[in-house]
Amino acid sequence: MFYFVNTSINPKKSGIEHAEMKRLALFKDHKVPAKIVTRFFSLTLHETLKDAGIPEADQINLFDFIQHSTAFKPQRLTIDALNLPADYQVVADTHNYKVWQGQQLLMQVNTIGPNDPRLNNVQYFDQNGKLLTTHWYDTRGFKGLEQFYTADGQVASEQVFDPQGKVVYQTFHMQDKQANLKNSLYRFVDYHGHDWSFAGEEAMMRFFLDELNRVDAGKNVFIIDRTYELAWSALRMHTRPFRVLHLHSNHVNDPTDPLQATLNYNYELALNNLAQWDGVITATEQQKADFSARYGQKTPIFTIPVGVVADAVLQAPHPHWATRTPGKVVMVARLSEEKQQDQLIKAIQQVHAKLPQVSLDFWGYANGDTGTKLRQLVEELGVGAYIKFHDYTQNVGQVYNQAQLAVLTSRAEGFALALLEGQAHGLPQVAYDIKYGPQAIIRDQQDGLLVPVNDVTALAEAIYTLLSDPQKLQAYSQQAYQDSRRYSETAVWRGWQQLITAAETFYAEKGGNNH
Repeated sequence: MFYFVNTSINPKKSGIEHAEMKRLALFKDHKVPAKIVTRFFSLTLHETLKDAGIPEADQINLFDFIQHSTAFKPQRLTIDALNLPADYQVVADTHNYKVWQGQQLLMQVNTIGPNDPRLNNVQYFDQNGKLLTTHWYDTRGFKGLEQFYTADGQVASEQVFDPQGKVVYQTFHMQDKQANLKNSLYRFVDYHGHDWSFAGEEAMMRFFLDELNRVDAGKNVFIIDRTYELAWSALRMHTRPFRVLHLHSNHVNDPTDPLQATLNYNYELALNNLAQWDGVITATEQQKADFSARYGQKTPIFTIPVGVVADAVLQAPHPHWATRTPGKVVMVARLSEEKQQDQLIKAIQQVHAKLPQVSLDFWGYANGDTGTKLRQLVEELGVGAYIKFHDYTQNVGQVYNQAQLAVLTSRAEGFALALLEGQAHGLPQVAYDIKYGPQAIIRDQQDGLLVPVNDVTALAEAIYTLLSDPQKLQAYSQQAYQDSRRYSETAVWRGWQQLITAAETFYAEKGGNNH
């Protein structure tokens, strides 16, 4: 089994989650068993999976695992399921309910939303109106979590239930000397007849990975996709799987100096223990060359593109150029400081002075306060009439098919999945000339333009050059369709086949014994 190890799958997914989903589909097409593995507790996980089109059998979550709930058949729970005593007074409060007994507020029942009466949580109060406990409900229809509170309203402890109502997990939050709460103990309750206590989430995750590795007689491959959060757990497993470090970004802070630059903190622990990995995945040959120049190839390095252009996309009819919105520029990326969307805003302002039909749409969720800062910049510059912000979308293909140009202003990238997706939809692109993705994906002067990093004037000139030349735009579009074939399912699978062969050799030499 191939396990793609992550922390969570969220409704608004980052490039890593999209890469895992594309990888999962590729493995299924080639009938190689694979699952996405996640650690975080989520009461809405299975609705997220359904919306993303990920079959439940193709993922395994730590809490699902100990709840034995992966295959639980959903049921609909509303306030009626609480079977409240007849002498309780239930008063509607918008789409929620307050429950009284005489003058005493006993409970507040909160539903999922105005149009969804399913139970979200139930809050219980003491005689003084202080919150005592909250029962949280899994969207599949069972009480999944109970929280207990301190006198000042902080969560003191939590416990997780299986669908039958049995406690399977507990967390205790203890106060430090400054009266701040901290996690001090995590515990699996009656797991295979024993209670198991852990000093932290990393130790708990290590236990979980070991349990997964034992399920299939130990002949498993663990691809660690969230290295900062998960390397400790993977490297300290008690069983010995085939472990692979996946570099989703630059492994150093300054990719122009790959031999001497300080390490990207996301990979520092992993790279300082490089000998314990059985393989490293880089998304481009350029990063492989830089990595091997610094570390050699004692640990095998596999170049496997993060993105995959599905056969269905390659075979889809191309929209007529005339159906694209004239002057429409898009950037599909998280609103994040390292993506430098502020530079694109300033560049589009310059282009608009010469080409009034230009417009820019940002698509993506915001990290921290970056979205607020960017909207403030748009307002300060007075460009809100032609620069708009849109949230994360699952229908990104439609976004690309309606635009004439895509831009990426990141100062660093590991691959830039958005560039490949845009290319696959025939979109000419402009990006900063950086390692590693833009230089690997965009063919300068053929399907797009690469400009000096952080040169806003050059960026504006490149955008204007293309948008003001419809014939060049269309020629670049046709070349983009063609160039995206470099990342077809067949091409990318060749890279995975090399890693699969290496894993098979590893287990053949180990004789299948990983304990």
